[in-house]
Amino acid sequence: MSARAAGAVARWAAVRRLGRPRTGVALGVLMLGSLTASAAGIVGLVGNVPVWRARTALRDGARLVREGDYPLAIRTLLGVVAGWPDDARAHYYLGVAYARLGARTAAMNQLGDAVRLAPTDPLMHDGLGEVLRQVGERRAAVGELETAARLGPDEPRYRVHLAGALLEAGDAAGAVARLREAARLEPRSAEIRLLLATALRRAGERRAMTLEYREAGRLAAGGPLGEVAKLELEERKTP
Repeated sequence: MSARAAGAVARWAAVRRLGRPRTGVALGVLMLGSLTASAAGIVGLVGNVPVWRARTALRDGARLVREGDYPLAIRTLLGVVAGWPDDARAHYYLGVAYARLGARTAAMNQLGDAVRLAPTDPLMHDGLGEVLRQVGERRAAVGELETAARLGPDEPRYRVHLAGALLEAGDAAGAVARLREAARLEPRSAEIRLLLATALRRAGERRAMTLEYREAGRLAAGGPLGEVAKLELEERKTP
């Protein structure tokens, strides 16, 4: 595989890997660096966001996570979790922000709380499963991601994440099955087709792999994903 194709496939085919509140608060203070880690500093931080402002702060924190401003998201969400400790979404977004900054223990703690508070919400299980993948807890990751896929039957993302965990666990056939489900849910996604082709290659199903690369190329003709599919086919000298 050429360096160009390898880089593109790694970016698109490495299916994304992704606490107790007091621990999360303390670690957040240390990570942010602009506040002291003293008990007084922590109390001051969590006391600055009244409960009546929690909903607005949660929306702000979620937006900051989506925008990639993780330090500011943590600042905002620490206060939300302290003032509104039973809201699963606050723990979820705080956990995601920690995970994106590499604070995996804090991320697992917060996402574990999110699952405990909202056990039927697939998003919470998906978030925890992704972090468990990051730390190499493959069996636990598969369990959480299977739960997410079961609770969210119409969301292809959960099946994509589960497929990634299954590939990491050496279950290429299981990954293929989940990615085929995702492709049925989102048939015009070139990215899912590329991921499915990757899983089929791992499973040794070359003919089916070729068909998926061709379909990805058709769906993403003229774009970067179409170029990835074209390069993959060329390098395997597939007619």
